[in-house]
Amino acid sequence: MYEKAGISKDRILIKLATTWEGVQAAKELKKDGISCNMTLLFNFAQAVASCEAGVKLISPFVGRIRDWYQSSTGKTYEAPEDPGCIS
Repeated sequence: MYEKAGISKDRILIKLATTWEGVQAAKELKKDGISCNMTLLFNFAQAVASCEAGVKLISPFVGRIRDWYQSSTGKTYEAPEDPGCIS
């Protein structure tokens, strides 16, 4: 479809939610040479599933990373020390 419009597959990046269905879709798209960016990523298991699917990019929510650190340590973080931004 894109090639008919003169756009090569290496210029395409499809954004998908990191749900079970999204990861399965990413696997199928990869077979067709289409790269994916996984979003709505909240935890390590989703990151691993995305990597195992061979996606090009993952986009974790940095605010959720900070939330986890604050919950685990009881500490609050200012912007320069925000673990979500540092990661």
